[in-house]
Amino acid sequence: MSLRRTLGISEGQALLLGNEAIARGALEAGIGVAAAYPGTPSSEIIGSLAEVADDVGIYVEWSTNEKVAFELCWAAALSGVSALTAMKHVGLNVAADALMSSAYTGVNEGFVVVSADDPSMWSSQNEQDNRLYGLISHVPVFEPENPGEAKELTKLLFDFSSEFKHPVMLRTTTRISHARGPVALGPIPRPKVSGYFRPEPRHSLVPSNARVSRVEVLRKWREISRGVNSIGFNKLYGDGRVLVVAPGLSHAYVSDALARLGLEDRVRVLKISSVHPIPEELVLKA
Repeated sequence: MSLRRTLGISEGQALLLGNEAIARGALEAGIGVAAAYPGTPSSEIIGSLAEVADDVGIYVEWSTNEKVAFELCWAAALSGVSALTAMKHVGLNVAADALMSSAYTGVNEGFVVVSADDPSMWSSQNEQDNRLYGLISHVPVFEPENPGEAKELTKLLFDFSSEFKHPVMLRTTTRISHARGPVALGPIPRPKVSGYFRPEPRHSLVPSNARVSRVEVLRKWREISRGVNSIGFNKLYGDGRVLVVAPGLSHAYVSDALARLGLEDRVRVLKISSVHPIPEELVLKA
């Protein structure tokens, strides 16, 4: 079932690609703006949103490059309009300058950056792991396990970003983007598509302002680090002396392996969706 065919459905399930599920989660979060530069395995996210943009009443753009797409959505989020930008892993290199600065300016409404990584390089020139961008940018990074969770996590991240006034990254992989799975459908609210930009010193990152913003980023990061402890997508279960830590898609592989080997009752599993920062309280319990 395509994303367009789900527009009039607000309950039940649909069989969607991971990328379509992310797009659906953005719609259910009330997104107003979306932009991207095409690159496999991320392209279907904005492609799906573009197909329904007129029906839903949102602005969707294929941009000149990833930096333009990022800055368009960053500007929308600064102006109080929820926004999503999507790109493949190497595309984030093009937008890296803006990513680093966005943590210093913060945002005024939800801003989700989707980085679709490509392990094994099915359609890419390298195999970089963009979770490391979160480490150097102070932008929190989250990973879904499957298409259904990708939709729910996307929806949650808009609220998370709005709460902390900070950009967030949703990191997927090819096996999430291009897998198809059951996705629970919820209502799509009327989107907010107009905002107002009120200039503040933090928006101009000259050194004197950036030094002040740096202190604020570190303070906010401590709050974000506490906030991820309450995210239900992180969980600890099972029993035994062996502990397996499995972020995102790897948890699906772990679950399948334990079931096949009959080891569910002999292994503890720590499933992590907030890969940076990690949920310290749950990790200490493990």
